[in-house]
Amino acid sequence: MSSNARAEYRKRTQQRQTVIFGSIIAVMAVLLVFGTLVWSGILPFPEKKFSQPPTAETVVCPTADAAPVTPSTITVNVYNATNRSGLAGNVAASLATAGVVISGTANWAGDEFEEPVRIYAGPAGVTNAYTLRAYFPGATVHADPNMTSQVVEVVVGTAYSEMVTAPTEEDFTAAMSPIKGCVPFADFS
Repeated sequence: MSSNARAEYRKRTQQRQTVIFGSIIAVMAVLLVFGTLVWSGILPFPEKKFSQPPTAETVVCPTADAAPVTPSTITVNVYNATNRSGLAGNVAASLATAGVVISGTANWAGDEFEEPVRIYAGPAGVTNAYTLRAYFPGATVHADPNMTSQVVEVVVGTAYSEMVTAPTEEDFTAAMSPIKGCVPFADFS
């Protein structure tokens, strides 16, 4: 091989290496920029969306034949999910004045939430929970399959301002209508 042929061979090899290494460096630079944007939160991380079974945070529907019940037949535990002292006791006193049986009051063990009221019920207490919605406009009813009795849990959130002390018949009828996006309790088993 002559020195001229050898020089040509080296030149072609160097050009190929420059293209290959340049391409690799460019791809790595793009991946570095993309990774930095995802890490910093500017770009959302791509996630696969899986359907999930209903949880206790899922809103439950009333039964098709549900009708409001007499407040004196409803037993309630009232919980305070805010940092306002005595809120559960105040709500419990107002419910007791309306004829609802109060089983107890306490601070909520879960996190604070920005809704006025969440009402938790087991399968036997869904109608009671929907009846209580007449006292708490904007309240949502959540399923708790672990609750076996008709006792209902009223959890007061940070957006709570006051309850309706004397709901009308129309309030009770409106309270029994299903909440948008609710799931039948049968789907929780």
